[in-house]
Amino acid sequence: MRRPLLPAALTTALLLVAAPAATATPARTATVARTVDSSAYEIAVDSTALLTSAGHPTLTGSYRCTPTAGPVFVSASLSPSDARVHYGIGSTSALCDGATHRWTRTDTGTRTYAAGAAHVQVGLVELSATGLPLPHVHRIAERTVTLTTAP
Repeated sequence: MRRPLLPAALTTALLLVAAPAATATPARTATVARTVDSSAYEIAVDSTALLTSAGHPTLTGSYRCTPTAGPVFVSASLSPSDARVHYGIGSTSALCDGATHRWTRTDTGTRTYAAGAAHVQVGLVELSATGLPLPHVHRIAERTVTLTTAP
C-alpha cells in the first residue's frame, strides 16, 4: 500500500520553517545573558587624560574581572567631538583574578588631539579560548573626559 505524500511534505515544510526560528531565539538570549553579568566584570575610565607632547592621549582607569577561559583585554576608543565616531586607541591585556587593577593605554597612532573634552568608551573583551578567537564583550563603560597637556 502506498502512503500519501502530502502529510509527509507538509510535516517536512513545517519543520524547515520552524527550525531557524527555534535556533535563533536561544542564541540571542544566551548572548544577552552573558553581556549583562555585572557582578563578575567592572570597568571605569578616569575623568582626566594627559596628552603627550605629540598630542597623543594616555587613558587610564580601573577594572575587575573573574577568571575566564580565554584571554581578556581592556579595549579603548576616543571621540574628540562627535560621540558617534570613535577612534581606536588600542587594547591592553587584563589580569582576571577577581581583584581590582589599574589600566593605562597611550594612543601611538598618527592621529593627534587637542586639549578639551572628549568621549571615551572602554570595554572588557574576552577572546574565545577554543576554535576561532571570537570576541565577547563582557562590560562597556563610557565617559566624557578632559584631555589636558602634561605640565
